[in-house]
Amino acid sequence: MDKKRKLLFDWGISDHYGWGIYGFNLVMYGQMNDKFEIVPLKKPSFMYPLDPMAGMFIAQKLPKPNTNIDPNSDDIFLTSLANNNQKLIKNKCRDIGVIFNEANPLPQGEIENLKKFEFIVSGSSWNTSTLEKNGIKAHTVIQGVDSSLFRPSAKKFLKDKFVVFSGGKLEYRKGQDIVLKAFSIFASKHEDAVMVTAWRSPWEKNVAATLNRSQICQPLQSSDDMDRAIYEWVINNGIKPEQIIPLDIVPNRLMPEVFREVDLAVFPSRCEAGTNLVAMEALAFGLPCLISKNTGHLDIIKNGNCFPLESQKPISQLGTEGWGESSVEEIVELMEAAYSGRLKIDTNNVRNSMLEHSWENAINSMLSLF
Repeated sequence: MDKKRKLLFDWGISDHYGWGIYGFNLVMYGQMNDKFEIVPLKKPSFMYPLDPMAGMFIAQKLPKPNTNIDPNSDDIFLTSLANNNQKLIKNKCRDIGVIFNEANPLPQGEIENLKKFEFIVSGSSWNTSTLEKNGIKAHTVIQGVDSSLFRPSAKKFLKDKFVVFSGGKLEYRKGQDIVLKAFSIFASKHEDAVMVTAWRSPWEKNVAATLNRSQICQPLQSSDDMDRAIYEWVINNGIKPEQIIPLDIVPNRLMPEVFREVDLAVFPSRCEAGTNLVAMEALAFGLPCLISKNTGHLDIIKNGNCFPLESQKPISQLGTEGWGESSVEEIVELMEAAYSGRLKIDTNNVRNSMLEHSWENAINSMLSLF
């Protein structure tokens, strides 16, 4: 057997944010590949205990303290990239970038920096197109979903409520202001309506206030107590205390316990550089989903698996070409249709639309590029 090539990557391994979940699955499925030795460069951070097998594999792959990792010219170094990338530090091995970039058009400095990589692995077809039109070599790799974890399950606790779910990092790009405004209108007519939110993130204090750009809602006031700040933002926008269940950061393995109580999930992102991991997991669970028809979402809207938010108003701000702003009125109308039973969807079709997007397929697709 040929000697395995090292594949090093510089992002985290975790269970409570997107890059970390990507890193976890890269280790778990990458170690099954007979061509690569997977070498994570950051220590893992888990909120929820790992199962014994996963814990063993992760521990085996972490470099020992003070280990001198000396890659060869044929080894791979994966660098995580986003909107404002640092200048490339040249390695002796093959430099590949992995990107989820929302800015379009790209600043000229970023274009030149990205061209220094051998090529870029991007998280969506939209992201790839924005790179390629600037002469940057790119390949699309869609994120994965654990369909053994995310699968249909019956309600336990909120059987007498109509539950709307909104998730994702709290920021302008994700459009929680649009959901909040729509739900405030809908909930004022339905006492049994409840919104469950999974908005918390390690970066919330820095990005949550970007929601105020739209002026759709009363402003959110960031503070050291973001739990309180988010709750007050919701209440100040007309939601009754009994109609909101604001969750803390939820480990990925526990999200199915949230989804099982949900009747309708709403994802009105103004832009997704990737495909929206939370939306993919909701679809794999079989949930009826409202998904904005723009950017990276276009890769997961297919075969009648969701209710696309068709109204997408262009956003005339710097770097937002291709972004779209969903209509509050359209979301309210669809919420009403779901509540009355007029909005019907085949749960099996919803779930089946995600089965090809397993994490195993995603990681194998990435590794096949090298």
